[in-house]
Formats: sequence, structure tokens, C-alpha cells
Amino acid sequence: MKSIFVSSITPRSGKTVITLGLALNSKVFTGFFKPFQEKMITVNGHLVEEDAYLMQSIIDFEASTSELCPFPRESIPSLTMDQVVEAYERVSKGKELMIIEGVEFITAGFLYGLSGFDIVERLGSDFILLSNADQDSLDRLAMIKHYMDYRGIPLKGVILNFCDDVGLENFLRSKGIPVLGSMPYTPSLRTLRVFEIVEELNGIVLAGNENLSNAVEKIIIGAMSRESALRYFERVPNKAVITGGDRNDVSLAALETSTACLILTGGLLPSQEVIDRARSLGVPLVSVRDDTLTASEAIDRMIARIDPNDEKKIKLIKEEVARNIDVSRILR
Repeated sequence: MKSIFVSSITPRSGKTVITLGLALNSKVFTGFFKPFQEKMITVNGHLVEEDAYLMQSIIDFEASTSELCPFPRESIPSLTMDQVVEAYERVSKGKELMIIEGVEFITAGFLYGLSGFDIVERLGSDFILLSNADQDSLDRLAMIKHYMDYRGIPLKGVILNFCDDVGLENFLRSKGIPVLGSMPYTPSLRTLRVFEIVEELNGIVLAGNENLSNAVEKIIIGAMSRESALRYFERVPNKAVITGGDRNDVSLAALETSTACLILTGGLLPSQEVIDRARSLGVPLVSVRDDTLTASEAIDRMIARIDPNDEKKIKLIKEEVARNIDVSRILR
């Protein structure tokens, strides 16, 4: 049985997209395993690991999400490699290919002998490393490749995220770093939904519950005058506007334009006029306790969720991975 281990050296490197894309392009009986939990989400009243839920829904129906991703990340100091391997063997029985997903930092668990390097060594998996294309990430990539050479761990290849620079790929190859391809920025794969923002900020929905699946294409902080805000808002469709709960003028200006949702900060409630207007338009009105800066930074760190029922996005992921990555080299 062949196994592929996918991990990254930076957050938001497209790990879930690549993992799912490889599984969708596989032509053999494929399974999934993620040793350590990262982001937990609520599905039908139960907490499940986000990537395990996605892959269980689309790829590996036989195992439960808790079997596909069994260990809380904070439990790493008390785990052994044998426990990880036993969990892996339970879900890999009968599979022709296993795709193993690491956490966002390849070094996580290093102190306890449970890093991605250790797991790859124990399972004999092909190792794929994801990286962003900024200079700090590439420096880290070169250092990790040097460490892997020292340790004798082969690197199947690197996939660059948010990159379409063939020259950069060739430069890395000249430095002895194998490159499997680059994923360009694809806006439709990065689009957040309002309900994701509500969950992330622990928000209270005051109006517009029926439209929590609205797509958010841009985040705008409403900290200007009503007149300035209106001129700006008119130029940006499908936006989330973040403003203080007491800024009724800015909220009403946002509601006069194409707005996916209004996020009201500071735990302050808006006027009844704002609530009524949002309700009549069906625009989600969300109250959060965080201040405006904290809320905007939290949203900026978010990674768009892949809904198992979003057939259009899943089809796009399969096509984009096949188009931009040397899938045949990875899967053979």
C-alpha cells in the first residue's frame, strides 16, 4: 500500500485543498488519516475535526471522523508513535492508497518524536511539503530540506501556494529542491461564508438568519463618516462591513449597498432602525463582543471552509489540482 504524507511549513498554505484534490484525482481505493486535530467545527450538534469531516463525507465513508483524526493536538506530549501507528492501521486496512495530512507546521510534535518527519520515517510515506512563496517561507523551506537530507528522509516534492512563477520553481530546483507544481490564487476557493464568520467570532445573529450562506468577497472596516462610507461601500459588492455597534450611520450606509453581512463590534446593539432595515433586506446582522480591530484580524486569519455539499467548489478543487500539480508523479 502506498501512502502520501502532506504537511506544510506555514499556516494557510492550502493543505486541505491539496489533500482533497489528490484524493479526488486518485483512481484507486483511497483512504485518509490525520493524526492530530486542528480546527474543530460543530456538525449536527457534535464537535468534529473539520478536515476529517470533509474527507469522511467525500472520500472515506467507512470510518468515523474520530477514527480518521483521533488525537487532540494538545495530547501529543502523552502519546507514543505506536499509538499513532495503531490508529493509522485501523483506517488503512484494505486501502490501496492512504493520504495522511499533517498539521500546519511540519515540526509540531518534534520534541516528543511525533513530528511529520518521524511519522514519515515510521510509515515509509512519500513526503509532500507545502509552502507559501514569500522569502521567509522559502528560507524555512531550504533549511528544512537541508535537515531532511541530513536525516536521510527523501522529499517527494514541494508545492507552492499562491504562486504562478515558473522562474521561482526553476530556481528552487537549481537549489536541489524538487517542485511538484504551484497553486495560483483562486478567489472562489478563498471565499468565506457568513456562517463561518459567525462561528469564528461567536457572534449573535440579530437579523438575516436565512442568508447566513452569503459569500463574503471582501472585508471592510467602517470607521469613517457616513458620506465617505457610502461612497466606498458603493464600489465594493458582496462585502462584510465591520463597525462599532453604536455606528448606526455607517450601518445604514452599508445597508444601502451590496452587503453580505454587517458585523457590529463591542457587544453594542444597534438602533431599532438598523435592525428593521437589515431584517427587511435579509442582510445578516451579527453582534460580537470583540472590538473592531480584533474582529477584523480574526477574520483575516480565517481559512475558507470547504463544504462537502458544495459540488461546484469540490469540482473546481479537483480540476485546479490536476491542472497545476504533477498529480501523476505524486500518485505513481
